[in-house]
Amino acid sequence: MQSAFIARQPIFDRKLDVVGYELLFRGRGYAGDGLSDNPGRATATVVLNSFTELELKRIVGHKTAWVNVGREFVTDGLVQAIPTGLGGLEISESEEFDEELVDALRDLKGQGYRLSLDGFDAESAAAPVLDLFDVVKLNVLELGHDGLREAMARLRGLPCQVLAHRVATHPDHEFCAELGCDLFQGYFFCQPAVVGTRSISANRLALLQVVAALQRPDVELSDVEKLIARDVALSFRMLRYVNSAFFGVRSEVRSIGHALALLGLENARRWATLSVLASVDDKPTELTLTALTRGRFCELAGEELGLTSGAELFTLGLFSVIDALMDTPMQDVVESLPLADDMREALVHRRGPLGKLLDEAAAREQGESGAVATVPHADELYLRSVIWANTAAESLFGAAPGGASAPARDSVPRPAAAPAASVPITIRPEGGAVRRFFAAIGRFFGRGG
Repeated sequence: MQSAFIARQPIFDRKLDVVGYELLFRGRGYAGDGLSDNPGRATATVVLNSFTELELKRIVGHKTAWVNVGREFVTDGLVQAIPTGLGGLEISESEEFDEELVDALRDLKGQGYRLSLDGFDAESAAAPVLDLFDVVKLNVLELGHDGLREAMARLRGLPCQVLAHRVATHPDHEFCAELGCDLFQGYFFCQPAVVGTRSISANRLALLQVVAALQRPDVELSDVEKLIARDVALSFRMLRYVNSAFFGVRSEVRSIGHALALLGLENARRWATLSVLASVDDKPTELTLTALTRGRFCELAGEELGLTSGAELFTLGLFSVIDALMDTPMQDVVESLPLADDMREALVHRRGPLGKLLDEAAAREQGESGAVATVPHADELYLRSVIWANTAAESLFGAAPGGASAPARDSVPRPAAAPAASVPITIRPEGGAVRRFFAAIGRFFGRGG
């Protein structure tokens, strides 16, 4: 069986709530090694892996899943494999919008599909048919500020939403928001919004002091209990977590001490650290989900490479976004934490084996799996980490940022032990819908794919 490799990138609204994910073909799947040179085959792989085999809700929850589709995928009917209520279709502005494609898109629109135009400028061939699209994407890096202003002026008055993508910094995000963009995509949310001073604000310094206490090698369960008990919200989260389906206890746990005894020191430290960081309430929940995903990926990938303990590797991934959470340069943040030198070097400079682990995680977030390849099975480990993080976040926030529903099999931690080992995610074609999809793919690729 082949493994299914899918990358996803969040799409935010103006409140920085995640309203959808763009799914990206990446890695092997049914299309051979590396990025496919056949866009139709790549799209077919994304749809097959995500919509029919991997249980889409485990990847994006109840958010809209946007998939890049090409002309032939639309005109040949392969798009019918995507349920109208779950997915959106993204069309490149470089396509030839002739009568055949436009008629097919209008038909899909009539069936209830959401359509997005990927790219728009003064020379766009899609300008005459902008009424087809629910979303128009503007590339911030390619257009620049002047190009963005011009594009927004041409789109003003149309019923579509405007999505600014490749938004890399907070100033870029603020500029796009002021122009009137409705949606945002990019890794600005993983960057600190440093304004005015390099010092850490008082309330966040207090949070860091709690985090630092939790990271002490000599910390005991009684110390953790005191830290949690002093905060009502943290105590509530702890009890909700241990009593959730994610943890799977048979009888209700009513005290912090009992909960900690079930968790054990390592899991308690990990959970409490994450909960403290998640209590920063002016940051998008997607940032915590990113931290969870990176932590789990570093833990699993570190096992493959025989690196340091899983708990330290999880902390490494978790703290890789702490500068964004604290709005403070990483160098200043790590000085407040009792971290080992190799972890400091990895977090601040991305050096050493631990730094490479973080590079691996970041590359997969951005759909660039071929750029860094030092971990065996890294794509599969990353997908497992995404599913695990969605489920873990459900116990942390009450509902996962991605809206994941049921716990994944590899996501339930054993009491007083490290999280259970993950199981491989494999493609198992079955069922009438999948057979019909394979038949359509066969017809499509039989024409010369």
